Amino acid sequence: MLRMWRVAMTLGFTALELARIQFAFTVSFHIIFPAISIGLASFLAVLEWWWLRTNDSIYHDLFKFWVKVFALSFGMGVVSGVVMSYQFGTNWSEFSRFAGGVTGPLLSYEVLSAFFLEAGFLGIMLFGWDRVGKKAHFFATLMVAIGTCIGLTHWRIQKSIKILSLYTTNFTEPLSYQDSA
Repeated sequence: MLRMWRVAMTLGFTALELARIQFAFTVSFHIIFPAISIGLASFLAVLEWWWLRTNDSIYHDLFKFWVKVFALSFGMGVVSGVVMSYQFGTNWSEFSRFAGGVTGPLLSYEVLSAFFLEAGFLGIMLFGWDRVGKKAHFFATLMVAIGTCIGLTHWRIQKSIKILSLYTTNFTEPLSYQDSA
């Protein structure tokens, strides 16, 4: 890690530029995967509704295929979100101290409402085909779709606040790198 830091510094990057590159890499993944999850959750609810209504196996097969893509993108969105929140604490600690009263409640509200709703019913949606009835499974799929829609609102607000404020506030130097410069 120290060697990579020295190589990056010899290329002419400052600590601020390195922190921004690292954050840009993480936030780019966190934008892609939750966006896929948000769209796929509603699509899965529609597919399952069509399958229940028509009893056509093509909708069931499509659901089985796309639910795997959804599970992967949901997992990657969670992982990139956790990494991103840690980066705020390490790379942008002054920003977190200043804006934590705004971003903290938004994050906790999203976790307590949207994420718990999604995660709680995701297990039933993924593994409950033979364990619960068709209507209970459809209800779980609807709850996951509703959770992603609730999360969409918080997700868009948080990303707007975080990204814009990093470039518009006076917290230009990450505190964790000030001593090493």
